[in-house]
Amino acid sequence: MFKKRSTLYSLLPMLLIGSCLLVVVSCLDHRIPNPLTLAPVAGPPFASGLRSPIGLTDDPRGNVWVTEAGSGTINNGQVTVITPAGVKYPAITGFVSAISPEGSPEGLTHLTYKDGKLYILNGVQEQLFVADISNFVPGVSPPIPASSLLGIDIGTFVRTARPNAPDAPDSNPYNLTFGPNGDLFIVDAGGNAIIRRNQTSGALSVFAVFNDIPNSTTVGPPMVDAVPTGIVYDGTNFYVSTLTGAPFPAGAARIYQVNANGTAPVTPTIYKTGFSGLTDITLAPSRLPLVTEFGFGPPGRVANEAGATLVSPVITAVDIHPSTTSLDTYYVLSYGPGIITKFTAQ
Repeated sequence: MFKKRSTLYSLLPMLLIGSCLLVVVSCLDHRIPNPLTLAPVAGPPFASGLRSPIGLTDDPRGNVWVTEAGSGTINNGQVTVITPAGVKYPAITGFVSAISPEGSPEGLTHLTYKDGKLYILNGVQEQLFVADISNFVPGVSPPIPASSLLGIDIGTFVRTARPNAPDAPDSNPYNLTFGPNGDLFIVDAGGNAIIRRNQTSGALSVFAVFNDIPNSTTVGPPMVDAVPTGIVYDGTNFYVSTLTGAPFPAGAARIYQVNANGTAPVTPTIYKTGFSGLTDITLAPSRLPLVTEFGFGPPGRVANEAGATLVSPVITAVDIHPSTTSLDTYYVLSYGPGIITKFTAQ
């Protein structure tokens, strides 16, 4: 079954093919209806030269913030900020970076922005970091040392409160979003759960648990982990994308729906099936999910909630994000080439 963060990271180098066509997603209040038509913005990628990037978000000034896992040989994981003009600067440096058993860098996972602060996850440290960037000016402010940030322990709680049977207790805080009451909801890919963090008290609780699913192949155990990788909130429900554990059975990845106002532990319901290796999720203007598939066998792609391909191939896409400042503009982050490509919906 899926074991900790290493198996999640093991998929990343499997498809590191030199070039990458990147795609995108949606914004809740954008005017473009489904089906989306996505056109790349002319010119080079919005950003390049990123070291094993995993997650991105943006702020009200149009800056894009991206997590880089780093080299894995020294603690050079960092958050990089990219201005609207596409100029990048180190913003927070010195995060723990390690090499997974499969040989790929690991460390920082996803991040999100709210009210002048970045909420940043590190899967190796199993911690949440909160950084105040309200006064950070790209290109002017010096990088913030990661050592100056207080790490909030997620892993100890998950391994204690979510035993993850029949697997060993495990944690890999991987992605996050804000939900009811302004609380933070974290999908833990090791614990196969949604963890809720109360924004007032900081208290952690298990909000939902994802059960194992049948392994349709003849390789490996009869059941595999769900492995949640992405989460988005539509005001009523959460939608969660899943990767599934090794051997990553084709068509076994699912989109789950979770009642955001349910009584914990909430039981997720299967919303859509038939996907393979989902890495992230967002909402289209119609408020229906869009997802990225990393690609196992068939090439990676961006698909809608019905499973229809919007753009393919999409190689090593690990995050999709609608701009909150530019109408009908979308970003897709590519782990292998280390680039962000900007798209416009038409």
